[in-house]
Amino acid sequence: MTKRALSDAARRIRPAVFAELQARIDRLAARGEELIPLHIGDTHVPPPEAARRALGGFDADDAALHRYGPTAGLAPLREAMAKVLARRGLEVDPVAELLVGNGGTHALFCAARAVLDPGDEVIVAAPYWPLAPGVFTACGAVPVEAALTQRLYADPSLDPAALLSAAVGPRTKAVYFISPNNPDGKVLSSAELERIAAFAREHDLWVFADEVYADVVFDGAAAAPSIAALPGMRERTVTLHSLSKSHALAGLRVGFITAPEPVIAAARRVSTHTAFNVALAMQRAAVAALADDAFPRAARDVYRVARDASVAALAGAPLRTFVAEGATYLFLDFGPAIEERGGERPLYAILERAVDRGVLLAPGDAFGGAYASSFARLCYTSVPPERVVSGIERLRDAVDAYLADRP
Repeated sequence: MTKRALSDAARRIRPAVFAELQARIDRLAARGEELIPLHIGDTHVPPPEAARRALGGFDADDAALHRYGPTAGLAPLREAMAKVLARRGLEVDPVAELLVGNGGTHALFCAARAVLDPGDEVIVAAPYWPLAPGVFTACGAVPVEAALTQRLYADPSLDPAALLSAAVGPRTKAVYFISPNNPDGKVLSSAELERIAAFAREHDLWVFADEVYADVVFDGAAAAPSIAALPGMRERTVTLHSLSKSHALAGLRVGFITAPEPVIAAARRVSTHTAFNVALAMQRAAVAALADDAFPRAARDVYRVARDASVAALAGAPLRTFVAEGATYLFLDFGPAIEERGGERPLYAILERAVDRGVLLAPGDAFGGAYASSFARLCYTSVPPERVVSGIERLRDAVDAYLADRP
């Protein structure tokens, strides 16, 4: 192998979220042990029936499925996506202001590559979706963390613009946030979004608004408010959506962004040179899924039941968590147990005991440096509620074992 080094961007992208625990997980799986996967952001809810029928009804002799498709995506799909956004108060041109990607991750990368240059800094509101910093790093940009949603949970009177301002520097070009938040479920209010919008305008920043969980809001509005709908924000905002979350179709790898026309034009060039086109079969299934207006609301109601059952099952445990306002996660702080017991790498001592009992959580360091020592994310939708509760019972036993210093 050549002695030349790997790229700086590749070296700066962190390993997979579960890398450190994977060997332990693999050993249990090889023995046929039951694993309750509360670490992965998926759903047990089946996707819309129309999408399932579409996936099962493809004609093997349909030549279009075997050939390259339009790089901009199918027009019916872009139109269906625009209708979804219109219901949320955001009117977009499906021809010029919308990009279809191979999942939300790819769509976000294309937009980021369109507006970011090497060395540009992106304020990433933490805790954050684990892949976001890597997406920006792959573009040569530098993610800079700024604590946001946990602070707002603890003190709703705080000004989000002031929290983000601490991370502003001479090379800051953009800010990224997710609402409803992954991993803690915080839903930013309209007033909080207005403060972030004012912050972006004041510093002339691009805004990456991750709204993949917009439909999963448990109280109040039917969907989370969008910052792009605020005055003066359309021209500087990239908004991210994903059928993985809105319609339980993570396996299709279909996501989309909406942004100003020049951004979309450039992002489509990036998309063409990275994936060319999204598989036509998957796009057709996505069209069928988006036709089901009732699905996101029905799924949200199921998720609310799971959230409530999870919170009840955690009651009295030696940990802290805020009750999620949206999305599909609880962000658990094991600080009380760690403060009582201590030891070497205490969080991993707890998570390893949890793995040995067949329950998997995502370590906090994936969601920001400030959360590395005591936090872990629990997804309460990846399995049915009764299995989530069973997993939480095993987790509580793991914490008790840690406190008693037993395996």
